[in-house]
Amino acid sequence: MQRQAVDGVKRLTPEDFVDAFGVKPSAYLAARIEAYDFCYRSLGPAERDYRLRQVIETMYHRDLVRAGEDRLSQWEAGWGVHVDQIDRDFDPESIVPGYFGKHAVVRWKQEFIEPLDRRFEQRSLAVIQDWLFDTYLRDAKAIYEFGCGTGHNLFRVRAVNKQAALWGLDWTEASQRILAKLNSVGVDDKLFGRRFNFFDPDRNFRLAPGAAIYTSAALEQTGDRYQPFIRYLIDNRPSLCIHIEPIAEMLDESNLLDFLSITYFKRRNYLSGFLGYLRALERDGQITIHLARRSMIGSIFIDGYSVVVWSPNS
Repeated sequence: MQRQAVDGVKRLTPEDFVDAFGVKPSAYLAARIEAYDFCYRSLGPAERDYRLRQVIETMYHRDLVRAGEDRLSQWEAGWGVHVDQIDRDFDPESIVPGYFGKHAVVRWKQEFIEPLDRRFEQRSLAVIQDWLFDTYLRDAKAIYEFGCGTGHNLFRVRAVNKQAALWGLDWTEASQRILAKLNSVGVDDKLFGRRFNFFDPDRNFRLAPGAAIYTSAALEQTGDRYQPFIRYLIDNRPSLCIHIEPIAEMLDESNLLDFLSITYFKRRNYLSGFLGYLRALERDGQITIHLARRSMIGSIFIDGYSVVVWSPNS
């Protein structure tokens, strides 16, 4: 149950995530949830209306940036600022992207809430990753994150799997410089990087036998052009594929916040038709979908952290 304090502040506990994930958190996951500061307060009607207007005005602003292949230089610059922050005293928090915590409210179970800690959204995504990595990746020998950016997510994989070779793949050169430096200064000598473009997958780069892969708010940038990447995965036959992405098919269009989220996906050219495509592949016998679930967690603009887990059929 949510803990209610006399001042109106609430705090999410492991029990609150049962509905979001559909399972009771393991001891490992429960400890991670308890360690994060998930204190927040609910919004009143006037505050909610103000935030709804903010979302709508942003969504229809003429300068709204659309995702796509032409944004490479922006991502290159964004990740490049982190290269010089890495030394032997490295803290993974130092390479967390700056787009987290920019707004005063986030989404939780189809409502806006106001976190007391600006890291609330970042840690909400972290909890989703902790759940999936704890459940699926503890025994994997090689794990690949596609669209890894700064590589900060890989440290949550390492928390559950000390032995695996970890690969971070991204279309920016800056990302690969970060990973190379992390390896060279001794932060993690089993951490590797390689350049990889979702829009034009390198067919010569082969995954290790039995490898697992994941994406986290990265495949969203492909719009409706994710098929080459999925075909690449099917050809490489990883043991498991995990995606944490904005997936419109999982949202409820009759709910106002969900409707605005779906509209925002379209306006930004985010992932489109992805779950339908995977389901068609499953009907065709090419893959098996093990899990498809929304997390009820998101940013001010979108409920963007839905989960799909699948594997290619042999």
